[in-house]
Amino acid sequence: MLKTGIISTAYFGFKNFEQGMKKCRAHGYDGIDYQEFVSVENSPIYKMKEGEAERYLTELKDCADTNGLEIYQLHGTWPHVDDRTKEGRERTIEYFKQNILGAEMLGCPKVIVHPCMPRLGLGNAVEEEDFEVNAYLLKSLAPFAREHGVTVCFENMPFVVGSLFSKVSNIKKLMAEIRDPNIKVCLDTGHFNVEKKDICEAITLLGDDLATLHVHDDRFGQDRHLLPFQGEIDWNGFVRGLRNISYKGFISLETSIQQSTPEPMLEEMRISLAKIAKWFAAQVDDE
Repeated sequence: MLKTGIISTAYFGFKNFEQGMKKCRAHGYDGIDYQEFVSVENSPIYKMKEGEAERYLTELKDCADTNGLEIYQLHGTWPHVDDRTKEGRERTIEYFKQNILGAEMLGCPKVIVHPCMPRLGLGNAVEEEDFEVNAYLLKSLAPFAREHGVTVCFENMPFVVGSLFSKVSNIKKLMAEIRDPNIKVCLDTGHFNVEKKDICEAITLLGDDLATLHVHDDRFGQDRHLLPFQGEIDWNGFVRGLRNISYKGFISLETSIQQSTPEPMLEEMRISLAKIAKWFAAQVDDE
């Protein structure tokens, strides 16, 4: 059966990972999507002195190994420094390289990156410009990722409906342009639903380019990161698509039970969410 995982912030933060990992494993997950590299402003990792980050990440990896958890992917920096200027995009590339180095230290095979969106908030994208900007981003990262044994996974983003990389067909064209085994795709189900397209068709189109997932539900195209089956995504189509391409990656949840949920409901709901992930895994594997 496919392995299942969830974002690290569903169980632990920067400091309290030992108990969180233990509980994550006890609830049935096989791995975690590590989130502490997302915020350049708020993550202590970016403020650590030389050697400190390596010691911290080594301790984190050892704890994951002890608890039988894989750190199977790492979420890269978001929001980017400044997508609107070439200088800002070069700084973003440097942050992504830091993410790749962090993933290598964690024994983590994948880093998820969002597209550069230089026209976010400025109206419709200029497609040729946005395509070239993101082709440059991925071509810049590919040799570095290969050197450090990491695959960069490009995520679909919907914030401007109709924007270039909200469409899976354009991501497929980008993958054809890059043609690099260290550059793949992360399909975010909630982001995808903003466009109200056929998810089975999209997954089938991506085929071998699809390396990982961000699984959560969506309602009214607002990227709410709802629990599966609490929104309007066609989950049967999702399963069919993954079967069509013989998907072998993690069923990776990018949603969680709110920490403010009273005990013992918090525990029960976390266990139920883990069962949903296992249900997806079993459905995809059920030939």
